[in-house]
Amino acid sequence: NNKYSLLGGLRSSAQMISYELAMGFSLIGVFMISETLSLTGIVEAQSKIWFVILQPLGFIIYSISAVAETNRTPFDLPEAETELVAGYHTEYSSMKFGMFFLGEYANIITVSAIAVTCFLGGWHGPFLPPVAWFLIKLFFCIFFFIWLRATYPRLRYDQLMKFGWKFLLPAALANVVITGAVLVLLDV
Repeated sequence: NNKYSLLGGLRSSAQMISYELAMGFSLIGVFMISETLSLTGIVEAQSKIWFVILQPLGFIIYSISAVAETNRTPFDLPEAETELVAGYHTEYSSMKFGMFFLGEYANIITVSAIAVTCFLGGWHGPFLPPVAWFLIKLFFCIFFFIWLRATYPRLRYDQLMKFGWKFLLPAALANVVITGAVLVLLDV
């Protein structure tokens, strides 16, 4: 029964729907190139060249969508402190509030691990053990999230929705179409 929590929840659900579509379409190009949905197969397909080189637009779209999915700055409108008094977090304190933040950071680690696996070659790298390479790449992806929070200002809600629907989603669809066309031309 709190108007700030209601507005934060509505913004969160609208933002999630808007950016999950673009995120899903950005990964389809990776699946098309690797010809598998297996994460191990995707990493093995990157043994010679990482998919960030073959799919730069897909990686950029995935990165932007991942930031929006995790509700980090500049896409942190569901919990905008200046206008919504922490959004849907308003009703919580102590351990419940802490669990929301633990979930948020677990989400950051998850989308970073998917980015490393699908675009940055997974555990491949010279000299060091595979686990070390994966953790190094994961660290840099997480550092990107932290750096964004300290660098960029928050978008307005209308700008956020317009960017997701009018720019990011068409760009993700174009990436899939272009990837498909290139793959068809290379097979012929």
